[in-house]
Amino acid sequence: MFYKTKAEPIKLLPDILAETKEMQAICKALGGVLDEMNELIAKSADNSFIKIADQEGVSRWEKILGVSAPLNSVLQSRREALLARLISKPPINLAVLKNIIETYMGVEVDIETEGYFVNVSYRGEAKISDLRPLFATAYELIPAVMLLEIGYRYLIWREMDGISISFDDLDGKNLTWQLFEKGEWTNG
Repeated sequence: MFYKTKAEPIKLLPDILAETKEMQAICKALGGVLDEMNELIAKSADNSFIKIADQEGVSRWEKILGVSAPLNSVLQSRREALLARLISKPPINLAVLKNIIETYMGVEVDIETEGYFVNVSYRGEAKISDLRPLFATAYELIPAVMLLEIGYRYLIWREMDGISISFDDLDGKNLTWQLFEKGEWTNG
């Protein structure tokens, strides 16, 4: 990019003018000013992109998107919050909602709608224990008449019948009751 190169206006002059002391002094002063302007242009260009924005740029993006930064948060987490806000813009469908929930929780989820309910179920260890921020984000996205329900999908007997495993094979897995009922060992 033009703004990443050092400004050398003396090279733009004809040789006869470049040799005079006055023009050399003018070009030296002008080069410093042009370099400062190029730095401002580079900063402005970088702040146009959330991933490489500096503190000032992130603050501007937060104001534009209406995101409030938590106290004492690092710049990278503020950038990630802004990017999450950008992907959560309408139109919202089940695939987008599923992606947002999986990003928050860190596990794969199943999502279904039934009437005015959005049912989300998962297996595994979620990376966050407090789901309130997820619910707050989700309720900003889904229609106001819908309710969101997130629940752990425990192993049920109907699912156990579909696995086709004998009791000897099950004993060989050496599972505690808690591990058995969570169903993570079924890979589903």
